[in-house]
Amino acid sequence: MDAVFHVEHQVFNYRVAGVLIQDGHVLIHRSKVETHWSLPGGRVKLGEDARTSLKREMAEELALDVDTLKHLCTIENFFTYNEKNIHEVGLYFEILARDPLSLHNGEEFTVEEAERLVFKWVPLKDLTAYQLYPEVLENKLMTGSLESDYFFVNDLQNV
Repeated sequence: MDAVFHVEHQVFNYRVAGVLIQDGHVLIHRSKVETHWSLPGGRVKLGEDARTSLKREMAEELALDVDTLKHLCTIENFFTYNEKNIHEVGLYFEILARDPLSLHNGEEFTVEEAERLVFKWVPLKDLTAYQLYPEVLENKLMTGSLESDYFFVNDLQNV
């Protein structure tokens, strides 16, 4: 069972994501029905630690075996999505693929394991051209700030 809880018009979500950098590019993804991007990952299951969750999510979404190198940041994020107030706690880790992925010539690509998602390798220097959420990640990635951080983001008016 995923660590996500729905209460009336509110949702709590515990998410983990990986920062995969290869040849100066970072891997991002989005739902086929959305325009904004995020870092690949997913929900943590109850009773599962964050690093195990991340390895599982990368295997499920990309059939990729990764090593989790280090914690980069925790983001406590409050926002509205689909008319619901979301309280999301996201843990972000630097990861390394055991076998490098193709950069797909900078084109968007899909994989059979995650048909609802679109992936793309983006040069770090071009990251500002993409609507990446949570937004605090953009600066962290572009500046190469790989020290552990905590960010609090509140886009809700009355939380």
